[in-house]
This record gives sequence, structure tokens and C-alpha cells, in this order.
Amino acid sequence: MKTTPHASYGGGVVALLLACTFWGTTGMAASFIPQINPVIIGASTMGIGGLILGLTALPGVWLVWHNIGAKSLVIAGAFGLALYSTVFYIGMSWAGVALGNVIALGSAPLFAGLIEWVVDKQRPTAMWLVATAIAVVGGVLLVSGRNFGEDGRGVVRDSAMVVAGIVLALLAGFAYALYTYMANKLMKPHADRPQGLGHRPVISTIQLASALPLLVILIALVIGNPGQFANVPLAIPVMAYLAIFPTAVGHLLLAVGLGAMPASRAAVYTLFEPVVAVILAVIVVGEVITPLGWIGLLIVLAGLALLSQEKRSR
Repeated sequence: MKTTPHASYGGGVVALLLACTFWGTTGMAASFIPQINPVIIGASTMGIGGLILGLTALPGVWLVWHNIGAKSLVIAGAFGLALYSTVFYIGMSWAGVALGNVIALGSAPLFAGLIEWVVDKQRPTAMWLVATAIAVVGGVLLVSGRNFGEDGRGVVRDSAMVVAGIVLALLAGFAYALYTYMANKLMKPHADRPQGLGHRPVISTIQLASALPLLVILIALVIGNPGQFANVPLAIPVMAYLAIFPTAVGHLLLAVGLGAMPASRAAVYTLFEPVVAVILAVIVVGEVITPLGWIGLLIVLAGLALLSQEKRSR
């Protein structure tokens, strides 16, 4: 079953870059409503956005869900996506938009390689190890180059909270890797699905499956503390933006991009997302990154680019 329309290669590139632009705005948008529980932001983003994405592709969702052997992969992917959405925004609120975003998204390909090693017994190549080492060195420099004493909007970050935020960002990276690994399993040909499953139906199914528990969490947290929305007029508009554009529209654009090129090549273009996130964190949020940190960011991107080339050569 291949229900995702195939765009031209150029159209796929435009779709991916636009999706990355939307994704890169998530931390900046969340920074405008710091009074709101980050878990509520994450649950509403993926809960409502996933619901929209799933409801707009119900025929494909139905076929994916009833495919033999697909349910366990969908549930595992949905667990990863739900976990990612709940810890990603906490990590950014504690470690900062730039650092939390780069660590979460930058560590995901590394965790994906480890999952393949453990589950599929696919041992990493020398190039993978080199790319991982480069990315880790860049991450260390980026952490060292974040000046937490000069953040805009009067934000003061405790060092212990920053460390906890980095840990949660790494957990978010692992969760996102689990989501993409399971989605890739469903898209690839298998004995139960010789032609694989379409990109959009797979993504929409996992998104919808993760949206249901997230909506329950969202309702419970809102009922438990409705007062947190008082005097925060931007809360509803910001969460609506996050649900519609980075989530529903962004993942629809991702499906278009994946339909136009191999996933390994698409991964190269998604490196645009942390660039957008860091630039917005500095210009809009007011976070300060020293020259050492900027060098670290470039090294992280170089490591991820090498990692993507390594995956493409397999």
C-alpha cells in the first residue's frame, strides 16, 4: 500500500526545509508562555496535532492498524512519540531553547544507530563511530559555550536544572529515535507487507495512537490546575500554533519529503532544524552563545551530516 503522493525531488526538499522551519520555532514559541506547565505544552502539541493528522488520513490509518504485525510497531512508536513530547519541552525550559533543542534532535540519530545495533544486530561501521565522536565533541563544546548568565528576559538558570534539562533532552532524543525506528520498520518491505506501507499513513497512525493518551494527560493537567492560564493571553494561541504548524503541517510535509527521496538523504536536510532553533533562541529569546558554542554547533552539524552520509552508503 503506497498512498503517499510522490513529489518531485525539488518539491521534497522544499517540503523538508519548510517542515524544519516550523520545528525550529517550537522552543521560541514555548518561551513566550513560561508560566504554562511544559508537559501541558507537549501534550497539547502532539495530542491535538496528532489527532488532526490522524483524522485527515483515516483510510490509511485503518489499513496500517489492521496490517498483520503492525500493531506492536505502532504502539512502540507511539510510546516513543508520547515520551518525546512530554520531556522535550521540559528539557528546553530547564536547559534553554538552543541547548535543549540541539541535544534532543542531535542525539536522535545516534540513538537510532544504537537501537539498530541492539535490536537488528546491525553493528555500527567505523564511519558511524567517527561521526558519533565528532557530534559528541561538538555537543560538549556547545554546552561549554552556552552563557547562562546573560540570557534575555531576566532568566536565571540553576546549574543543577541545566544538567537535568540536558538529561531530559537526551531522553527526548532516544524517544524520538524509537519513534522514527518503528516508523521506518513499517515503511520498509516485510513478509507481512511486501511493498511496505506509505509514509503518510504510517506517520499519521503513530501520531494518532500517541495523541489519545496525551489528550488524557492534557485534560487531567488542565482540570487539576486551571488557574495557570490566568493572565497568560498567549497560552491558547501559542499551543494552537504548535499543534497545527510544527506538528500537523510539519509531519505532513515530512511525509511529502520522504515520498520524494530516501530517508537517509532526507536526514541531511533535517539538519536545518537545529540551525533555525539556535538562531531564533539567540535573536528572539535572547540566549547567549559564545564563539566556542557556535563552533560546537558547527561541529555537531558536521557530525550529523557525516552520519547521514554513512547511513546512505549502507
